[in-house]
Amino acid sequence: MKRELTPIEKAIRAVGGNKSELARLVGCVPSNITNIVARGGRIPCMSKEKRDRWINATGLSKKDLFPDIY
Repeated sequence: MKRELTPIEKAIRAVGGNKSELARLVGCVPSNITNIVARGGRIPCMSKEKRDRWINATGLSKKDLFPDIY
């Protein structure tokens, strides 16, 4: 049985599998992406502006990226 991808894994895949590119697109450093992966894959719920940046960068839905709040 396949496990479901975490939100950060979905985001990384959505930008072609490149953590550095994802970091650039959402306005953080690559180590932030690595830390999110290491801490279980939940993207921290931040301001609406930052959530929108993640949504626009990946093309994923709010529910895919932030399932805890949507």
